[in-house]
Amino acid sequence: MRATVAFRRVAIILIVLAAAGCVQSDARPCGDVICPSGRVCARGTCVDQSIVSACARLIDGDSCSVPEVGGGTCQSGMCLVGSCGDGVINAIDACDGEDLGGKTCQDFGSSYPEGLKCASDCSFDKSGCQGFCGDSVRQSSEQCDDVDLSGKSCISEGFYSGDLVCTSDCKLNLGGCKGRCGDSIRNSFNEQCDGQDFGGSTCEQRGFHGDVVPLKCTSACGLAPESCTCGGAFCERNTQRCVLTDQIFTCQAVM
Repeated sequence: MRATVAFRRVAIILIVLAAAGCVQSDARPCGDVICPSGRVCARGTCVDQSIVSACARLIDGDSCSVPEVGGGTCQSGMCLVGSCGDGVINAIDACDGEDLGGKTCQDFGSSYPEGLKCASDCSFDKSGCQGFCGDSVRQSSEQCDDVDLSGKSCISEGFYSGDLVCTSDCKLNLGGCKGRCGDSIRNSFNEQCDGQDFGGSTCEQRGFHGDVVPLKCTSACGLAPESCTCGGAFCERNTQRCVLTDQIFTCQAVM
């Protein structure tokens, strides 16, 4: 009776362990990554199970074949189709010649894509990957980097004064720049006007009276040539007045 109970207990344990094995994930750690189901870890990278299975009973150097891929040679326990140096990424090649598999330096932490190469052992050569926002060196895709403003200033950006600074994401911050043509605020030291701001001046104050063309401002923040004219010409300041009669402009003496 005791033997029967013991047998049943062992049977229950085996059933539980078998069930646990059925639900356990096929995923396996491989260096810094986890190989998903159907792939195994080989030489630090995840490869398809079929690549390893094809050389299960063979030795390195033997011919092998992977379904839907083709024939290859067993190398380090894997059926590798092609070889490093043939210019095409095969099996465990990270890259091969000019074939980088679509990778750029940005995939390895650089802010810029240029510089990634393939080494002779078909691994990535990242030595040419340089530059990132925050290294104080402006790269071609950055407007600036820390104190490296590439020679730019508030004045070069169209302002009259102020301090140009660089943001943490390597873009120019114009917030510290002051005054520019087009901000609708007349800067007296180098603008005659800006938009509708003529500094409080009018044609009357300038000595042009009557039906003259009102003050106009150009996009360069200067007075338009037709400002204060009378029929296309200027009347004498303060001594004449522009008069429109029957659609004809005349300059008449101020009485």
